[in-house]
Amino acid sequence: MKKYSKIAYISILIIALIFGFFIYKVSGKNGTKEDIKTKSLSEIKYLESKFTTLFNEVNNINFDDYKIIVKEEDKEQSSNTQASGNSESSGSSGESSGGSQESSGSQGGNESKQSSDSSNQNKQFKLEEIGILTNDSETNWNVIKNNVEDMYTFLYNTTLDLYQISDNQQDIVDLNKEYDNLTKAVKEENKEDTLKELSAVYNYLPKLIENCTDEEKDKIILNTKNNIFKAYSTLDTEDWDTISEHVNNGINEFTKLVTNVDYQKDGNQYNVNKTYIIINELQNAVLLQDKDVFLIKYKKLLEEIQNI
Repeated sequence: MKKYSKIAYISILIIALIFGFFIYKVSGKNGTKEDIKTKSLSEIKYLESKFTTLFNEVNNINFDDYKIIVKEEDKEQSSNTQASGNSESSGSSGESSGGSQESSGSQGGNESKQSSDSSNQNKQFKLEEIGILTNDSETNWNVIKNNVEDMYTFLYNTTLDLYQISDNQQDIVDLNKEYDNLTKAVKEENKEDTLKELSAVYNYLPKLIENCTDEEKDKIILNTKNNIFKAYSTLDTEDWDTISEHVNNGINEFTKLVTNVDYQKDGNQYNVNKTYIIINELQNAVLLQDKDVFLIKYKKLLEEIQNI
């Protein structure tokens, strides 16, 4: 009898260990998936910020209010100043000949420093205000090319994480294909195709973020910006009906945040209301059919939406 009791006790213990191990594996697996979701959300937000920068770089839109301008001093003026200085010192050159011989070694060591100082003295530095209406710079394609190429490594890592949590893995495949198309457009320095492909790539982010978070605010903001970028990317075509449609879709999407009762309890409601006003003002620029006015309000909208 004792023998059977011992066997039963061992059997129960084994079953308990197996059951405990099963629970541990399941909970560990779920925890890992949640960690990947959190990581993927951060990766998508990083991609979003990089794509936003690329959108702006195509039209030289900068969130800084001023830039430093370096201007070379007029060479003739610099030469006259130097000649004047030489004539003043010529009278004392004979008297100091002996001292010059003694200090010749130290003069050689100072030549490089003096040359550098002279170079800086020939430059003038000043702050120049940056604005949409005064921006006459060409697109810096070298900067854009480097940024696009550098993102490949990060995109590969993000792809691996998204494959583990995504409900539709085809979206990930298509995202990478569109990114290749973007690279091709950038390589060819084709502005219209670059904006088109940027918009196509960005369009996958609202789909992918659905697998990463239940936070409605993140989803609404991403969908809002997606519609605004669609309007922005077709601006050069001057197809104002299509632009107006995209802006209206952005307004309708952002309205979900304005009317969200739970979010109204948050202290950030002021910024939400301000952004809502600006996005509606963007539609007024569409009615005016003026690209520069649109870009001014587009820039203000992106600046404000970052504060939410």
